[in-house]
Amino acid sequence: MKLNIYELLKKQLKLETYVFIAILVIMAVIPPFIPSALIYLLGLTFLFIILATSWDLTTGYTGQLNLGHTVFVGIGAYTAALLQVPERLAGTPLEFIASMPKIPIWIDMLIGGILAGIFGLVIGIITLRLKGWYFALVTAILPLVFVEITLVFREVLGGEEGFSIGFENALAPTTIEKYYLSLILMAISVIILQIIINSKLGLRFMAIRDDIDLAESIGIDTTIYKVISFAISSFFAGVAGAAIVHYRLIACPDLFDIPLMLLIILSVVIGGQGTLIGPVIGAIIVYLLKHWWLKALVPMLTYLYIPINDDIILYMILIILAILFPEGIWMKLKDLYKSVIVTKIVAKRT
Repeated sequence: MKLNIYELLKKQLKLETYVFIAILVIMAVIPPFIPSALIYLLGLTFLFIILATSWDLTTGYTGQLNLGHTVFVGIGAYTAALLQVPERLAGTPLEFIASMPKIPIWIDMLIGGILAGIFGLVIGIITLRLKGWYFALVTAILPLVFVEITLVFREVLGGEEGFSIGFENALAPTTIEKYYLSLILMAISVIILQIIINSKLGLRFMAIRDDIDLAESIGIDTTIYKVISFAISSFFAGVAGAAIVHYRLIACPDLFDIPLMLLIILSVVIGGQGTLIGPVIGAIIVYLLKHWWLKALVPMLTYLYIPINDDIILYMILIILAILFPEGIWMKLKDLYKSVIVTKIVAKRT
């Protein structure tokens, strides 16, 4: 008995679409029922989802382990911040920007994404001929370099504390408006990434990931497509970084730093890399664990004289999840769904 594989795949694609739509609908209707502090945090979570899904494009779909994704987040963030506070560029070769008309927020976010994409393109051309851990090690060094740059040029970039861009440059005047704008930006970004993945370009990315030698043997220029994937990923990271600055109103080195990179990696691994919807789910779980749920748990443990902090608990939980769901939470759910669909198809044809 022959199963209709096309029908099965189509149902899986519909499942991912339905789950994503369900997430958007839930997030769109819950603000009236939750406190303002949680609304603020969820808005940042949406922007973090963009970081996770854009990283997954390079790592999950093209098979390139990029450990320097936060570099592009920081480039987008500091670009947007300096365009809104151009007086910090006084005495530098870019001083002329201060005399230019004020740039709208959405334009400077786009510029931040473009500059991050261009930098990703350059880095990709230089490094993506390397394979495996050689490429990973090179990218891992980049965030450390950029953190040091913020310290060396502290008059412009603010050093360890960063600098504020002012309330007048907020993503929106109120928390609820920022929340919905972040939700819209996340939805647009994920949809565009999904379109790319489902295109011929995405198929080439996945061919490189699955078997790079075979991809080369059928005429795919693997280096070019790896660079394209890297540049697209960098662009979305830059846009998200710029949006985060306008959301938080401060540009500081934590957007370049290693802890953010670890959260991105954990989100994708726990959610399920190479699935897109997996990183969305993983990002929500990891970001809320880190910044909300564990914040309430740690004081209780401290009161009981247990020497532990939220990072230790987070990594313990994620290790347990990784053991229980080695391919990610979404892959486990999809396998269960697939088995149900196959059972129904078999039942119909017997």
